[in-house]
Amino acid sequence: MSKQIPKAIKVEMVASILKIEFDNGKVKFLRSHYNKDIVDSFSLKKGKKKRFNLLLAAYNSWLGSETAIESDGTVILNGKDSYTRKELWNESKVHIADLAE
Repeated sequence: MSKQIPKAIKVEMVASILKIEFDNGKVKFLRSHYNKDIVDSFSLKKGKKKRFNLLLAAYNSWLGSETAIESDGTVILNGKDSYTRKELWNESKVHIADLAE
């Protein structure tokens, strides 16, 4: 029996962290891809191709907060950054403090 992945019904972005409310009543938090790139840019292993983008990208000053939820549960931020239903559920954390791990 396969376990169905809950679907996002509401998404808010605050300080490049997503607050996601799922159809099963759970609320979880997820770093945005942009936030993950910033954190990775300080890593010697993960940051090789991300430091350039961090310093020179025009979107560095403002991300915007336009969110859309597709019928399949995919979340689209600002018309171009997408998060699958599986990514939202499996990679998000119940407590915002757990994102530091």
